[in-house]
Amino acid sequence: MRKPQFKRLEYLYYVALGCIALSIIVSQFFIQTSIDRQQDDARVINVAGRQRMLSQKISKLALKLQQEHPQKAQSQQELEEALNLWIQSHEGLLNGDSTLGLEGQNSLAILSMFDVIESPFRIMSSSASVLLDSQASDSVKALACQEILAHEASFLKGMNEIVFRYDSEAQAKVNELKQKEYILFFISILIISFELAFVFRPIARNVQKTVVDLQKSEEASKQMTAELTDLYEELGKSYQDLEAVNFEPESPSVYAKMDFQGNFSFHSALFLKLMEYEAEPASNITEILQNSGYDPVFINGLLELLSQKKNWIGELKLINEAGDFCWLETFLVPVPATNEIKMVARDLTENKEAKMRSREINRERIEKSVKEHQFRSSLILQGQEEERKRISQELHDGVGQMMSALKMMLESILPTSSPMKNRLKDAKGLTKSIIQEVRRVSFNLTPSSLDDFGLVPAVRKFCEEINGVTDSEITFTNETRFINRLESSIETNLYRIVQEAVNNAIKYARAKEINVIFHHNLNSLQIAIEDNGRGFDVNSLEQSGHFEKAGHGIFNMKERTAYVGGNFQLVTEPEKGTKIYITLALNSND
Repeated sequence: MRKPQFKRLEYLYYVALGCIALSIIVSQFFIQTSIDRQQDDARVINVAGRQRMLSQKISKLALKLQQEHPQKAQSQQELEEALNLWIQSHEGLLNGDSTLGLEGQNSLAILSMFDVIESPFRIMSSSASVLLDSQASDSVKALACQEILAHEASFLKGMNEIVFRYDSEAQAKVNELKQKEYILFFISILIISFELAFVFRPIARNVQKTVVDLQKSEEASKQMTAELTDLYEELGKSYQDLEAVNFEPESPSVYAKMDFQGNFSFHSALFLKLMEYEAEPASNITEILQNSGYDPVFINGLLELLSQKKNWIGELKLINEAGDFCWLETFLVPVPATNEIKMVARDLTENKEAKMRSREINRERIEKSVKEHQFRSSLILQGQEEERKRISQELHDGVGQMMSALKMMLESILPTSSPMKNRLKDAKGLTKSIIQEVRRVSFNLTPSSLDDFGLVPAVRKFCEEINGVTDSEITFTNETRFINRLESSIETNLYRIVQEAVNNAIKYARAKEINVIFHHNLNSLQIAIEDNGRGFDVNSLEQSGHFEKAGHGIFNMKERTAYVGGNFQLVTEPEKGTKIYITLALNSND
């Protein structure tokens, strides 16, 4: 039922997105075209206005050249430069010039105006060329200067009319663009209304329903975690029961006699049978202990103790001639009267082996049950992460992309009236806030950087995101530059632990400073989350069973740490902040 509904929403989304794209393309076409034209018009008006200034400069320099002064050569150079630019600009305004950025597209009215000033322009330019001719006589140059001054006024008058005409035509283009803007604005409002009614609202309802389903799944996961905890307790009790298994061992008896140097003088039949000697038995206790793998330090210490005629009581794990283990509860008792040491012992081998067999059988049964529960719990956690990822993707790729397109469309609208500008400004601000909130929710559900780049970039991004929306200061430090990639499930659970710890520090501890620290060596990765918040009394909460309740933040972090095979440590005191340490073993090939 949900899949066809999402398909229909997806189809409506593509339709709406297509309309937005079309409106953006059309509006951008008109706007960019208008901007290009306005830039061209501004450049043309600027060049045309400069023509008036250049004509006046040419007249001024012509007068200076008729006077004897020290800077006559410099004035000639300035006149030449001004004349060349004046001629180039005039030709560019008429026919276009790429170096000046002129296209030469003029209306008939402007072309007729250029015809009026063509004659004064030609006379002034040719007269200025005469002034630059070193072969011309002074009388000819004086006549050329008079010609320039005589035609300057008519050129300036005609050029003024051309500039004003350029300006009026540019203003007419702006007014035409305003009319097109209003039309595009109302079309955009209609598209936005359609999206809100037929796309965003249904998507919001479906996302809300999916979140409810995810919460139910999370509750099931918490219940499963509680069952797993009970199973671990049962495992501990079973081990205690196994320890109570009691095979009645034989009574202690004299197994051997030796001197104070450890040399045997007597072997009992029980001792010979236990050690399964086929030829000569061991002549010294040192030989037996060495063959059984005991450290020389232990052996020397034992002999020294016996030489001091002191008793020794302990359990010896020996290896007999057949290579089997046998356990002896041993009493080494010095007898000074006979100058010998009696080895009194009893065989615990059957008792030990019975306990080991029973423990192994029960361990296999319980571990099988534990693994089944872990498997079911991991499936639920995996399902939760996949559901989070799906919702995150729908928010990011669906709602987020549509809101981004909506924001682009709003930014492409350029209203001219003040009330419309204010309403559009408010709409842009609201759209920007919605986009930020959608991105924040999407990132919290499943950060894309976690899959793409790994744990460290994701945690760094998370700290930056939280810094932007809270008053607390979250600092991320990667002390040893840990960059290893771990298994996806491990990275996800470690990220959730950091996320839970930081959120708890902000929400419950009201911490103002939170430090997330990564440190690693060849064998392990250590993650520390430290805050300066209120802290709490760990012992009283542990005694009340507060941390054993599924759903509690500390409980969730412990369970996730156990799931990835890590070690969880909590250090806190009232008013002294909280420190959480996660230690995870790293494989040598990581």
